[in-house]
Order: sequence, then C-alpha cells, then structure tokens
Amino acid sequence: TVRIQDARDLMDFYGVDGAQREQILELVRQARGRAWWYPYSDLMVDGLDRFMGFEEEAATIWTMEARIVPGLLQTEAYMTALSSSRRDTSAENLERSVRFRLQRQQLLTRLDPPHLHILLDEAAVRRRIGSPALMAEQYRRLIHEAQSGIVTLRIIPLDAELHQAPGFSFTVFGFADPDPKVVFEELLEGTVFFEAAEKAGRYLTAFEQARASAWDEAVSTRFLAELAERCEGG
Repeated sequence: TVRIQDARDLMDFYGVDGAQREQILELVRQARGRAWWYPYSDLMVDGLDRFMGFEEEAATIWTMEARIVPGLLQTEAYMTALSSSRRDTSAENLERSVRFRLQRQQLLTRLDPPHLHILLDEAAVRRRIGSPALMAEQYRRLIHEAQSGIVTLRIIPLDAELHQAPGFSFTVFGFADPDPKVVFEELLEGTVFFEAAEKAGRYLTAFEQARASAWDEAVSTRFLAELAERCEGG
C-alpha cells in the first residue's frame, strides 16, 4: 500500500490537483483498508473522515480553540457532558460518540505521536461544562498533557493584546515534509479544508501572532492549576 503522504508528494511533483487529486487520495485510503473510525462513520458530519485521515498522518498539529477544550485533550466526563447536550440523536449513539472520541485520543499514546501546539482562549477553559468536579478533572488533564512532552499548551488571556484571529477556531496539519499543510475549520453542519500553501501560511501566521499574545507554558499551567483548585474547593 501507499502512504497518503507519499501519494501527496507524487501528486505535487506531477502537478495533480483539484477533483482528480481527491479521487486518488480516496483510492489510497481504500487501498489501506478500512480505518479504525469506519464503524463510527454514521456519526460523522461531512468531511470528518478526511479530518481523521489528516490527523493520523500529521507530524505536527497546530490548534487554536476559542470555544471548548480540544477533543484530543478532553476527559471522558467532559466529552460525555458535551454529547449529552444534544437532543437530535439516541442515547446509544451518544455513547458511541464518546467511545469514538476516546479511541481517537489513542493518537497521543502511539509510538510516534504528532506534536501538538495548542492555543486555548481563556473563555474556552472558563466555560463550565458540567459540575465543578468535572471541570477540575479537565483542568488536571490539561496540565498533565502540557507536561507530557508532546503537547505545547498556551492560554490567551481575556485581556490579551488583540491579535489577527480573535474568536476563531481552526487546526493546521503539518506532515513529515515541510509542505503541504492542510487547514481545517469545523462548522455546525460540516467542515471546510484549505490545502493551498498561501492560505495555510496565512493561518499559521495568525496562529503565531495569537501565540505572541498568549501566556507562556509555565504561566498557562499555573493558571489551570488555580482554576482546578477553585473547583475542588467548591
């Protein structure tokens, strides 16, 4: 079978783009067999299977999140609380959604995990999802991941200097070679991807500008610890 990254490199070399490029990538995915997330495909919004493929292949992931804790760093209780807020699906599918999210997090424990650069808006970590005990556990999880060596986590304070992308959430996937990179944005009923180098570059520039407005890793970790202690103290 062919690695997806190798197929991308070959198509870059031969100038294959547009619909033909996506058709070839889909053939490569099929040749590699059904991915682990196939049993959950009925739960996915359009494009999420592509997201999972990019995430599995990525060497570096840059995520900026203004709304909630990113899925790869959520505790089971946090993701259960998020799922239970939905009223348009069955209890069985809510449980399957949580199992899917937990299995997705195995990405961080494999032998060659991607390196994650996470920017979290202070509003995202202050937003209460469930009980104080649940949030304390979630803060402790973020601290643990920030100390793991594969996750760089910074928080953008509410009073930070204004940056290029306030209130926006997006992910940029980087692969073994410097290019190409893929940008992902999630919508309420779908997903958007950008693969043009110029556009990916603009998103990374926005990420770096936002990072300059964020607390450093040590201050961010102390802030999370303070939030956890408040929740644990009632």
